[in-house]
Amino acid sequence: MRDSELERLREIEPEIKRIAEDMNLTTKEIDFEIVSSRRMIEAMAYRFPTNFSHWSFGRDYDRIRTIYEHRGAGIPYEVVWNFSPPKAFLVETNPIALNILIIAHVYGHVDFYLENKFLKKAADCYDLAREARSAERRFKEYQRKHGLEEYEKTIESAFSLDAYHPPDRMVEREDDERLRRRLIDLKKKKMKDVQRREFNRDKNELFRIKKEIDKLQSADPPIPRYDILNYILEKSPKPLKGWQEDVVSTVKTQGEFFEYQKRNKLLNEGWATFVHCKIMRKLFEEGLISQKEHQEYARFHSQVVSKSKTKFNWYDVGLALFEDLIYRWDRGMHGKEFENSKDPHKWLSWKKNENGENAGLAKAFEVRKNYTDRMAVESFFDGAFIRDAEIYIWEKRINPRTGMIEYVIAEDDPKVIKKLLQNKVSLYGTPIIRVQNGNYRGNNELYLKHEFTGFELNPKLERGALENLYHLWGKPVHLETVEIVEENKEKGKMSLKGLIHTYDGKEHKINKEA
Repeated sequence: MRDSELERLREIEPEIKRIAEDMNLTTKEIDFEIVSSRRMIEAMAYRFPTNFSHWSFGRDYDRIRTIYEHRGAGIPYEVVWNFSPPKAFLVETNPIALNILIIAHVYGHVDFYLENKFLKKAADCYDLAREARSAERRFKEYQRKHGLEEYEKTIESAFSLDAYHPPDRMVEREDDERLRRRLIDLKKKKMKDVQRREFNRDKNELFRIKKEIDKLQSADPPIPRYDILNYILEKSPKPLKGWQEDVVSTVKTQGEFFEYQKRNKLLNEGWATFVHCKIMRKLFEEGLISQKEHQEYARFHSQVVSKSKTKFNWYDVGLALFEDLIYRWDRGMHGKEFENSKDPHKWLSWKKNENGENAGLAKAFEVRKNYTDRMAVESFFDGAFIRDAEIYIWEKRINPRTGMIEYVIAEDDPKVIKKLLQNKVSLYGTPIIRVQNGNYRGNNELYLKHEFTGFELNPKLERGALENLYHLWGKPVHLETVEIVEENKEKGKMSLKGLIHTYDGKEHKINKEA
């Protein structure tokens, strides 16, 4: 990057901040750093500007570098971290128009970080930049002191389990013992209510409640838990050494931080794209960027939001959502009256806005503040939006006449697509597995249960995960799951058969009579 370009960025960044503030965005001083393409790839692979080492980071680095060097796909346009203060990388080889676009885009992200109540919660909990730098130093010392083999086994065990969080990450978890006491108190209150009855006093009901109380008093956990690494840290009978607890806890904390980010990716990227569109237009109107630079920006923007038949474009769909919200709420195209209207001709001229001017923009700000991706999909992805945004399921086929690859729409039913999107932004392809019992057979054995959502577990990953669990737990581990049994291939009927997969530190056993 030439000195003149660097000076240009220094001059235009305050103007972008000014425009962002005029848009009523929440801003903060942002630490922008000009880096090489290699440094950008490292940041993408290692999650943070500086972090501890793990083989998967090196794998991701090689993958991103290979794409950059040999496929001509280019490096990621931007990386921004929700730190205090926020930090973002700009690549020195980017054209000046692209780096201006990225600065505007980053201001959109920072507003989202500072205002979205769920991402604010993540930022309030963790100072990840300082923690990642500290972890790098500590983990190198663990490798030296305890040996590379033991260190890698411990960190690998933690990484293989860090994706298993509660399905609803936004719900606060109550302490097990406090929860146990509260549930027992509720059962005892219910028992007293039954005992007070003068008539219809059901002895069977009293016996059932008594059994439930007895079970709660001994159950560990009192109700199933989905935060597997947290449970291991609290309850492992091994027990874990201090340095192992530190490794597992650090991996868990970083996983939780990125879990918040992951559950807001659609809205976060959509909002940042919406913001950079507004800012770049204003920069051009005020003569702060040239026509040539604006044309170059438009080319990069079109690449960002281009529709894809092979993957879901978060930028495109997220931007379309905010634009749709503004359009509909400016015209009052929501609520029962609109939803009950079946005449599409009326929709074209619908204008029943009782909320005044800029109702649409106010709605967009409200969604960016109070919603997660799942909430947005459930609330706003109706049939009209899904069709207008052209969200379809595409299938790759070989044309029998030409031998060429072509894509055809395999699914366009809005109800089916909405359901698939709900799963996508709720589960992210991660199986739901819960801790059912941490004292199975009265021997501190760990019993997990897989909640079937339509897909079997990968046998190879399942075996590895149980071995890693055993490494951290130190006692036999059991996983209750299912396998799909095909009954009628012609009609496509399937049935499920339960099984329990056990690993005792020496061998795997599968009991198919679960």
